[in-house]
Formats: sequence, structure tokens, C-alpha cells
Amino acid sequence: MFLHPDTPVQLVSNQSSSVLGEETIVLQYEAGMYYELNEMGGFIWSLLQANKGMTVGQIRQKLLDEFEVDAVVCQQELVQFLDDLLREKLIEITAPVP
Repeated sequence: MFLHPDTPVQLVSNQSSSVLGEETIVLQYEAGMYYELNEMGGFIWSLLQANKGMTVGQIRQKLLDEFEVDAVVCQQELVQFLDDLLREKLIEITAPVP
């Protein structure tokens, strides 16, 4: 799936997470799987938890504000990460943010 900057995403309800050191551990109940997120993945996860959903563009801007990363690289890696989360049913695309 192609994610645009204005594509809104949010965490699914059938998961839980916990921070252990610099990693975030996510449990997806339906599949019985758990995932380890690195520092940047955990940062994205915490944004989605705190904001109950954001657009891809909003997440990208927060990453650029927080980390020293090239904007093009940030966009590519963010979209890949969000695609992975979608495939694993940890996030979902929502109705457009007004």
C-alpha cells in the first residue's frame, strides 16, 4: 500500500506495549506475536499512543524535529516502517483527519 503524507494512521486496539530500556515491546493479541521496536520505532509508537492517530506527514515532521536525519531518508524509512506495522496489523488507516 502506498502511504501519502496525508494518510491518517492509528494503533489498533488489540495490542499492548511496554518500554524496556531503549526498546519498545509490542504484543499483538490476535496473532499472539510480540515485536521489539528500536528507539526510532518506539518514538513513532509513542507519538501514535499520545495522539490517538496522526498523518504520515505529521509523524515525519516530528521525526525531523527530534532526530538528525535526511528528509528523504526519513520519508522512505518511515513509510517502510508503517507498511510493516500495517502488514502485522499493529496500526490501521483511519478516516481523514479534519
